[in-house]
Amino acid sequence: MSLRLRTDRSQPRTAWWLVADVVVAALFAWITVASLRSDAYVDQYGALLGWEWLLALSPTALLLLRRYAPASALTVATALYLAASVTQGDSNAPLAIPLFAYSVGLTRPPPVSAMIVGAAALAMSTTTFYGPGAPDALVIVVWFVLFASGWSFAVLIRRSQDRAEHLSRTVGDLEAQQAVVAAGAVADERSRIARELHDAVGHTVNVIVLQAGAARLSADPAKAVSALREIETLGRTALTDLDHLLGLLHDGEEASRDAARTTGDIAPMIGELRAAGADIALLSDCAPPVARHVGAAAFRIVQEALTNSLKHAPGAHVDVTLSCSNGGLHLIVANDAGAAAPHTTRGGRGIAGMAERARVLGGRLEAGPDDEGGFRVEAFLPLTPQDLVRPGTRAEVTTR
Repeated sequence: MSLRLRTDRSQPRTAWWLVADVVVAALFAWITVASLRSDAYVDQYGALLGWEWLLALSPTALLLLRRYAPASALTVATALYLAASVTQGDSNAPLAIPLFAYSVGLTRPPPVSAMIVGAAALAMSTTTFYGPGAPDALVIVVWFVLFASGWSFAVLIRRSQDRAEHLSRTVGDLEAQQAVVAAGAVADERSRIARELHDAVGHTVNVIVLQAGAARLSADPAKAVSALREIETLGRTALTDLDHLLGLLHDGEEASRDAARTTGDIAPMIGELRAAGADIALLSDCAPPVARHVGAAAFRIVQEALTNSLKHAPGAHVDVTLSCSNGGLHLIVANDAGAAAPHTTRGGRGIAGMAERARVLGGRLEAGPDDEGGFRVEAFLPLTPQDLVRPGTRAEVTTR
């Protein structure tokens, strides 16, 4: 039983709360003194002697201890009130009882605190049968109201705290789950990028082998030199792709980020989708040359965004906009509501993959529903190498 009676939480004990307790105790002491020195009380019960004043004010002083030992403070205060009732009549001295009951109710489970507070209320209800004055059944009701008001308010506060803690744990669990899903999406996207680069490198090596064979068998020195130059170019490209592959597989490695398909492949891809019946408009004013690594990321982001639009909003009109300004490639893929509800960011696997492509270039990506009921994907990819970031840094993705 002793284990069950222990507190399961504590009240705030900061300096401000302690100062507040001092102020409250002083207020109740003043109310008690004013009540016991009033003409009505003195005429009916007589003036208090010195030791009677100590007995009357001692319970109020215990308010300063209720945050540290709430059950003990309530028990001692109840005993002092009972002792004072032997010689003192009814006064405002017990008005501090709700605060003692509140401390007990807040720091213990409701069944335990109800037992403690109920026992104190039952003990105090006996004061009407002894001491000065005639017995009054209404006094019993007053005692139970004082104890019950403080205890009931404490139970409400406990329940609010429990709900807040439960919501906090739920939010923490959801955030952890989202982090796991996002990490999985990033890993999947890296694996896909690595496979694409591996295929590109394999193709380049095959071409190198063919060119080397042609150079070896050629009797024309000019053709042999041309083949060797092609081999050199292809070799450099292969090394760049391999460097990119290692940068994706090993966080913290600074790597070039070239890839195969670039912004020049966006228009043909959209043309194929139009031929299949999709309603897509392309607006591109990107005059500056776009590096292959930036173009590859832009192509894949547009491809993924169009795939999501056609899947989640069939029949929707889609606008694809590409522009180059302020040292970066700015792309937007936006669709209206279409024949079905626009896709959302829930789950986030496709968006996390697009964000990873933007991240490895030091860019950013924002995706979410727009004000018109459609969906919008917007990304900014820096064009200059000094804007690149290490693969180990966190992706910057915003969902509206």
